Amino acid sequence: MKTTTLVWIVIIIIVIGGVLWVSTQNSPASNTGATTSNVFGSSTTSTSSQSNTSQQSSSSMIVPGSNDAPIVGDNLMLGTDQNSKLGTYLIGYTGMTLYTYAKDNVGTSTCYASCAQTWAPYVVSPSDRYNLQYGVNASKVGTITRADGTLQLTYSGHPLYFFSGDKTGSDFNGQGVGGVWYVIAP
Repeated sequence: MKTTTLVWIVIIIIVIGGVLWVSTQNSPASNTGATTSNVFGSSTTSTSSQSNTSQQSSSSMIVPGSNDAPIVGDNLMLGTDQNSKLGTYLIGYTGMTLYTYAKDNVGTSTCYASCAQTWAPYVVSPSDRYNLQYGVNASKVGTITRADGTLQLTYSGHPLYFFSGDKTGSDFNGQGVGGVWYVIAP
């Protein structure tokens, strides 16, 4: 009887340990982030940019604005990166640097036609939930409606764009272009 009880206790401990291990793998703490609320009011869990390696590796890098860009669905990432020249700046779901356009007004995009081909707007769907990385202020994240009816992600009201001249996640070739394009700090 004592042996049977001991076996059951060990089995229960193993099962509970497995459940706890699985739950910690999906918890905000294991992703070096925090749970925040997005502009749609639902909770999202922030993750580190390393957890999105399938989208950030150079072999699977997605060119923003291209026909190859997937529908993001409910895992729209807005994260941060940093380097000694720029400090900390925002990156999108592809791991690519995000920019603002000085000619835009807060809450309005003025980049269309050929401008939008070079500077792809960070377009989202109304059903997207924001997967915000630690360091991104959820209260500053929003959207605007572009002239074509699509939604563009904003930060502090500034529409966000990707630059076609960036080829990897560590590029920031658009910084200062024309004296009107700049990376955006969180």
